[in-house]
Amino acid sequence: MNAFRRPVAAALSAVAIVLSCTGVVRAQASSYPQDRVTMTVAFAAGGFVDSFARIIAQELSTKWGKPVTVENKAGAGGNTAASIIASAAPDGLNLLVTSTAIAINETLYKQRDYSLDQLVPISISVSSPETIATHPSNPGDLKDYLAWAKDREITFATAGVGSGSHIAAEYFLRKLAKTPATHVPFRGGALSVQAALGNQVDMVASSFGVIPQVTEGKLKGLAVASETRVSAMPDVPTYTEKGFPFVAESWVAVLAPAKTPADIVGKINTDINEILARKDVQEKLLGMGYQLHKRDVAEVSVYLKDEVNKWGEMVRTIGVSVE
Repeated sequence: MNAFRRPVAAALSAVAIVLSCTGVVRAQASSYPQDRVTMTVAFAAGGFVDSFARIIAQELSTKWGKPVTVENKAGAGGNTAASIIASAAPDGLNLLVTSTAIAINETLYKQRDYSLDQLVPISISVSSPETIATHPSNPGDLKDYLAWAKDREITFATAGVGSGSHIAAEYFLRKLAKTPATHVPFRGGALSVQAALGNQVDMVASSFGVIPQVTEGKLKGLAVASETRVSAMPDVPTYTEKGFPFVAESWVAVLAPAKTPADIVGKINTDINEILARKDVQEKLLGMGYQLHKRDVAEVSVYLKDEVNKWGEMVRTIGVSVE
């Protein structure tokens, strides 16, 4: 082979290798999954994240013809599960299902056993706006409530220090409403809602968990931190309607180890979006209080980065941190 043909042959060989590898990746995606898929949920069973994970796992099992199981690995505000998946095999068989915590923890925690760069976002397709509610014996209009609260130092309950509900409520009260309030953290959203139902605290900050009590009239919804009213609570105004432009939503994210093939990431995103486009699934999720969003992988990545910045600013403003 002459000197001219050698580099040409080498170049053609390199192209063939690239095309061959691309074909392998595509074959992997088209045959995915070939085994059981495990969704590791970052929080306890029965909550906002877990409820969505179990619904979507069942639908994906049917769609894929392979079992999709849910395992709850609660701890460290979602960091325990994130650390497990960050170091898992990047084969698409190990997925993380978590919440806004994955964005909040970037600023909230000084030390973690993983980096967000070790994970690739796949889907952020459902959310629930942060909501504040109070006992029916207290003022039910937000402005009236804030005027009433200024004569006393009110208490507000949340699912715990550093939760999205804690950060959003304290940011609103301290920065926007300039209303003194004492945070009362509980071990989980259900306990914080119970404290409000018993009028043991002046207010509860929650998202998904407070909807049934508001719709049944057991609590008064003061405001929702969404751009528009929520279909599950149509009588509860937005913060903006009450003169406070403020949007803060808790959402559910599905992520995988960072080196998971892009075609597999894309397939999971597409399949979740297809499931959420079905009317029966939409009716179920909307009735539970979820809001639905269709985003491709690129849009999910941009959204997550924006949320890291937004929640980071709120965390720094209220001055909370976890060692």
